[in-house]
Amino acid sequence: MKHLFIVNPMAGKITGRVNEIVNDIQSFFACNPKLDYTIHITRWKRDASGYTLRYVNNTREIVRIYVFGGNGTFFEIINGAVGLPNVQIAWYPLGRNNSLLYSFGVERLSAFQSLRNLSLSPVSTIDTIKAGNNYMAINALIGGEAAAFKWGESMANHFNLPRNLCYIGAGIVNGFFNRQSQRYYFEMEDTQFQGNFRSVLVTNAPTYGSGLRPAVDASLNDGYMDLYTIASIPQCKLLKVVGDYTQGNYKKWPGYIRHYRCKKLKITSDSIMTISLDGEFFYRTALNFEVFPGSLDFVCPPGINIPVQSGNKARPAETSVWGA
Repeated sequence: MKHLFIVNPMAGKITGRVNEIVNDIQSFFACNPKLDYTIHITRWKRDASGYTLRYVNNTREIVRIYVFGGNGTFFEIINGAVGLPNVQIAWYPLGRNNSLLYSFGVERLSAFQSLRNLSLSPVSTIDTIKAGNNYMAINALIGGEAAAFKWGESMANHFNLPRNLCYIGAGIVNGFFNRQSQRYYFEMEDTQFQGNFRSVLVTNAPTYGSGLRPAVDASLNDGYMDLYTIASIPQCKLLKVVGDYTQGNYKKWPGYIRHYRCKKLKITSDSIMTISLDGEFFYRTALNFEVFPGSLDFVCPPGINIPVQSGNKARPAETSVWGA
């Protein structure tokens, strides 16, 4: 087995600490000299996608890839790795957001902050979702939810405030001052509908941020994606609805929030959609989604277990790691 470390120097908890982190990795492997490892420090956006694909294609051995960063770094790596038969993904949470790991509980995050755990632990399979030409493992935020996420990130970075507070605050402010909805058209296996909505969430995981759990129905390995549509909310109810929604209590508000499950989904709109795929932003008027069950081998430290699901790991021939 080979061990490949992808270190994003721009990740929130890595900035200014690259040498320290590299020294920690080297020290660990100095005590384990029989292990073959490589460290790659990313140089530009999407560098991790291309480097991962080239590295894995040059060996027949199993490659355990370590994500040293957050959502963005993880997104890049899986877009170079999904569908390759000899790849395992381990995540050392050093980003501003490490949303997938929060699905296991914030209290278990420390289990992923151990090189010993990540190097020795077994893997379980999780689903990924193909969105356009990209793969994601967490969620797609569309419309007002994407805007609120982006504003929340900016507020948290600029004022050094708790991220979850900023996301909720941005969602409320966005609702108060920008009440415009957008018309969306949805096509699933057996359902088609359309309507005006403020936000749309397509997800494979229940969480984003560290304590926000809006998608309580979602599972990492059930072979389905979960769709939540959010209609315009009156200002008098906005605070309560947003609060309940971020904590998974959307069923209290059936007039504003609806939930669907599917394996394939197409979303179109008459105007440009603002789309966040695992924190990376794209803009278009149509996007296709499809679940690929069991397409990613994910390292689970002791005490964390994802039931194994069977799935097809074949990468579709038309997939590109470079475009949305």
